[in-house]
Amino acid sequence: MFESFILGMVQGIAEWLPVSSEAMIILVKTNFFPSGMPFSEIISYAIFLHLGTLLAVIVYYWKTVRSLVKELWNYKKLENLRKNYLNFLMITTIISGVLGLVLLKIVEKYETFFDNKSSINILVALFLCITAVLLYVTEKRKKNTKVTLTKKRAIITGLFQGSAAIPGISRSGSTVAGMGLLGIDKERALELSFILSIPIVLLANIFLNYTEFFNMNLNHAIALGSAFIFGIITIELLLRLVRRIRFSYFVGVFALLLIILTFVLS
Repeated sequence: MFESFILGMVQGIAEWLPVSSEAMIILVKTNFFPSGMPFSEIISYAIFLHLGTLLAVIVYYWKTVRSLVKELWNYKKLENLRKNYLNFLMITTIISGVLGLVLLKIVEKYETFFDNKSSINILVALFLCITAVLLYVTEKRKKNTKVTLTKKRAIITGLFQGSAAIPGISRSGSTVAGMGLLGIDKERALELSFILSIPIVLLANIFLNYTEFFNMNLNHAIALGSAFIFGIITIELLLRLVRRIRFSYFVGVFALLLIILTFVLS
């Protein structure tokens, strides 16, 4: 139960930060709760825990989600601005879903590479460094609060979000970085990243993890509950801090600490 609570907490905290929650769960699981579980199963469990933070974002953005569902139902009657918004969400989700599935299959094919704990830590740190560089570049660019959400921008954003299927690449970090490169301001990009997590997480669990629903137990419930509670708290805190913190520095420091930890534990 303790392990389930901790892993759920890690998911809830890391999901919205520009660090990969999937990678954080893998790191915590392999370094502190080793059980011999195959790497592919750890990834599946990490995807399953995303349901907790999915519920958190639905609750937090309930009015927005409800409005989007209504607009989707009455799509033909919408003005162009709202159609562009919905098109952006749908295209991004499709592109990221297809790319994510391909990358996930590649990772599973070469999962023996991840058998070594140190190699996992270094690989995650490497991808965190890449995310930090992308975020740094976007933070230096001028942002436009009125950037139009075109289909081209949706495709590019989808490619960035889909790359998060690789352990170590943050979904929120890469998505925010991608939108930042497109000129979208950080506050708007962060909120879009929250909303975009809903369909991609739901679809990932339906198509890749449906068996988990038939194996639900108390530990699953504790993990999901923990992810939900800490997910709600983290959303609120991050929205308050978004203008005050440099995501690139945060991710860079985290990657450095991970590398140091790897050498200390090895």
